[in-house]
Amino acid sequence: MPTTIGVNLTWLVPGVVGGSEEYTVRLLEAVAPFLPEGVGLRLYGRDDLARAHPALVGLHRFVRVPALPGGRVSRVALESSWLAGLTRGDAAVHHAGGTVPPLRLAPAAVTVHDPQPLDMPENFDRLKRWWLGRSLPHAVGAARLVLCPSRFTADRLRDLLGVPDEKLRVVPHGHRSPPAEPDDGEGSGRRSRAAVAYGRYVLYPAIAYPHKRHVDVVRLLDRLGPGHEDVAVVFTGRPGPESGAVAAEAERLGVADRVHVLGRVPAAELEVLYRSASALVFPSAYEGFGNPALEAMGLGCPAIVSDAGALPEVVGEAGLVFPVGDVDAMAGKVARVLDTPDLADELRRRGRARAADFDVDIAAKRLADVYRELVDAGRG
Repeated sequence: MPTTIGVNLTWLVPGVVGGSEEYTVRLLEAVAPFLPEGVGLRLYGRDDLARAHPALVGLHRFVRVPALPGGRVSRVALESSWLAGLTRGDAAVHHAGGTVPPLRLAPAAVTVHDPQPLDMPENFDRLKRWWLGRSLPHAVGAARLVLCPSRFTADRLRDLLGVPDEKLRVVPHGHRSPPAEPDDGEGSGRRSRAAVAYGRYVLYPAIAYPHKRHVDVVRLLDRLGPGHEDVAVVFTGRPGPESGAVAAEAERLGVADRVHVLGRVPAAELEVLYRSASALVFPSAYEGFGNPALEAMGLGCPAIVSDAGALPEVVGEAGLVFPVGDVDAMAGKVARVLDTPDLADELRRRGRARAADFDVDIAAKRLADVYRELVDAGRG
């Protein structure tokens, strides 16, 4: 009889949970060829997940969970009742959304994308602080193995919650390098259209949460100095709590005509924006991984990132790093890239090589190794 590992995706609401959706789906799509012989995955998720990611549900057995009103409360109740019974026959259950239900009948592994609720509780409302402040310690304590996308996140869980190193496994975001742009003029045509629309620009793809520090990027335009008056910034990503502050600061500084807020854009459009940008700027104050930095490097966009969280770990020697919150330092890095074509070309070359280190097959093999450990531990 085949051995199954359940994957709890009841938390994954397409288009709402941000980078953790891309990370989880990409890895689960890539892991299939690397699973141990005789081991299969059984995914537990919502109907809208199946509709949004048909390729994923075509690779593994997919079990639809009932849609219940009530948000997080109903989901926890579902996980501790219906899901617990359904996973009784699984060798283990990988809870990929950072929490482990109180009632479970199979050994658990959990992915913790970052411990920001513990490091920056001010970014969450009272109810969410209360919930995450209890559910996260419970999850890492209840799990047999704890998966993290970066060494930074693993180290923070060890330091904050005392998770022993022998339970921690780093499984990074996987990256699939896109093919080079066609040489028939189509790629240059797309870039030209972006240049006509925005001129020279830096790109920041992120939801406007406080810790993302979008206002710093607006202030960057005011600090670049002479010769850079034409430089713009393009923001992508859903509106967030700081969207109003971004617009207000752009008006105050007189740069509103150079600030382009596009909202959430299709993947193909975002790829063009990466390829056409002078640089990615990523001033975030906290990142458990920082997937946009990896995406930028893979598409030949110079990456300029803060020194917060996992960002220096992700870019390595392939990007420029500045102290978080130091707008003048960020502006200096951007000006160097704008004014030094050789530096920009070198960052593009290094970035592509660095992105290859995070190839999705490498990450998928690490995930398969975790599943192998879970199965072996159950047999032992």
